[in-house]
Amino acid sequence: MSTNPFATSSPPPVFGEQAPVAGPVGGAWGPASTPLDEEDEPFTAAHLAAANEAAVPAVGGAGGGAGSSRPAHTALTFTESTAAVPSASSMGGRVGQPSSSGAAPVSPVPRVGSAADQALLASSPGPSAPLGGNGGMAGGPAGAPQEDPSKFAFYNIKRYRGLFNVDTSDVLARLLHAVLLFFRGDFLQYTDGNPDLYGPFWVASTLIFVTAAAGNCASYIDWTMHKPEGSTSAGWYYDVDKVGGSFGLFYGYVGVVGLILYFVLRWFKAGVSLASVWCVYGYALAAFIPISLVCVVPIESVRWAVVGAATLTSGTFIMLSLRAPIHEAAGAKALPLYIGMIALHAGLGLALKLYFFRYKDIPMP
Repeated sequence: MSTNPFATSSPPPVFGEQAPVAGPVGGAWGPASTPLDEEDEPFTAAHLAAANEAAVPAVGGAGGGAGSSRPAHTALTFTESTAAVPSASSMGGRVGQPSSSGAAPVSPVPRVGSAADQALLASSPGPSAPLGGNGGMAGGPAGAPQEDPSKFAFYNIKRYRGLFNVDTSDVLARLLHAVLLFFRGDFLQYTDGNPDLYGPFWVASTLIFVTAAAGNCASYIDWTMHKPEGSTSAGWYYDVDKVGGSFGLFYGYVGVVGLILYFVLRWFKAGVSLASVWCVYGYALAAFIPISLVCVVPIESVRWAVVGAATLTSGTFIMLSLRAPIHEAAGAKALPLYIGMIALHAGLGLALKLYFFRYKDIPMP
């Protein structure tokens, strides 16, 4: 039976007292035969003070006596650190917002789209960005490949994404430019080579339902004021055909007339795209939306006046917007084209008045 090498005959220590720890004597458990090197010495207060460029404090015995066995506790004083510590006021607020106090501001987190952010994301593809005027990815990181819409087939919706690259502010600004600033004639330059079909589509769609509703409202007013006295056999009915008629009138005018004009301009070799022609004709219809509501008033002179004003202003907007490319391409030969454009637009105004608001004038008392 082997003996326990860690066994001892000394009594166990009393609870609360520190018992001396001693390893086995001899062999590999014995004391080291060589002293520690200087570089193997433990990390002392001298090392810590030297790292902070401070003098080593004097450590004396308790009570200053030389024969004291235990040194007294002495507080060490170090130099002030050079690291910038943010103040308490700079720790609040938004992420990356510089401090407004007098302390040194903390470097803010770069905002998305800033120069620092672009440099940080220069090697990554980055998030999706809206399409630019040429159909490519605009607003992406520098050096990102531009998407060419012409590589898609004509039936692929990705080919036409650039024609809907507008927001609400863009559409409203173009509407105001077409209605209030129709006499300037710089609409194609104002769109900056980025014609859209989003605004023309909603302008024509809004005009379809507004004219159909206003025309039926005017019809009801006319029936109420001119029905025979005491007649109960005949009633008023909503004319749903006006919705279909307005659909063919306005979509046909923008789509078909714009397409014919585009082919004529191609024959003259004018540098105008089909999207630009549709954009001009679509926004020109915006002038007819408010006058359709005014035409509900049962006074023929007012109806003719507002329809004529809307036809004149919208026709002027179309002629002035397309005058420069037509004149550069056709020159003196463009006179028949101008006459045809004026005649077709005047026909639109007459069709609007005679189809939707052709009712008897109600005499005012």
